[in-house]
Amino acid sequence: MLALVLLAAAGCTKVPAGVDKDLVDEWAMMAEAKVTEPKAGDCWTTQAGNVIELLRSPLAVVQTPCEFNHVAETVHVGHFTGTLADADRAPSLEDMADAYAACDAELTKFLGGSWQVGRVRMLVYPPSGNQWKGGARFFRCDVAALRSERGLLDPRTSTLKDALRAGSDMLLGCGSKVETGGAWTDVDPLACTAPHDVEFVGNVTSVSAVFPTDAKTRTAAWSTGCLNKIRSYTGMPDSALAKAKAAYGFWPLVIGQDEWKAGNHNARCYLSLPKKITRSLKGAGNIAI
Repeated sequence: MLALVLLAAAGCTKVPAGVDKDLVDEWAMMAEAKVTEPKAGDCWTTQAGNVIELLRSPLAVVQTPCEFNHVAETVHVGHFTGTLADADRAPSLEDMADAYAACDAELTKFLGGSWQVGRVRMLVYPPSGNQWKGGARFFRCDVAALRSERGLLDPRTSTLKDALRAGSDMLLGCGSKVETGGAWTDVDPLACTAPHDVEFVGNVTSVSAVFPTDAKTRTAAWSTGCLNKIRSYTGMPDSALAKAKAAYGFWPLVIGQDEWKAGNHNARCYLSLPKKITRSLKGAGNIAI
């Protein structure tokens, strides 16, 4: 009985003027859900400790500007077009040669120099599978700072903008070889006035179009280019280099065949000495070491 009385009372309520008693016909439609795009200036944190782990680990965005602890910074966000954009899945890195080249150019402008000559690493990310299904068609160009050639990440609390301008301590220079079991496994960065036995002489591109899979094919890809880099960097004749027992070493920058197909055929070249010296050999000429 009580329920009936309440319903009856509700039915007798007067409707204010201008109201048509239809509760839903004038509600605006909700906007279509969209995937949130990253933007240049976003900074990222992760539990990863090195570059390879970073490429396989989820990243979490942190507050911008990059004043809090982070390992990577977004430099540029581009968009897929054409057949790549129309595909039913996100492209893998091996299908992203154009995106990879665009990221390389954007990083050079941002850093003030080529990323291949500094203690940094370029990272290119397509959308995740779920983001792609949600309509995302962007790719992200990130940069991460490194402690050494081994790829150990170097967390920062400031942007990498202009980090590779002339005179920057982020530029590769002299260092000390790290050897494990007789193999050269890393380079500890040092000032060229400190005792050191290696010096960075430049970046080279593979002369082979085939992805190197072993020591023999890696040597074929980069050794001649590195030797020529040493000659041009030092200005030393082969006789002086031989007398100093100088050697070359190269550090491939490509991580896997998919990145090779995207266009990364680079290696960093080092002059290696059997003893420690306390000067740079840039432009040294015909001297005895």
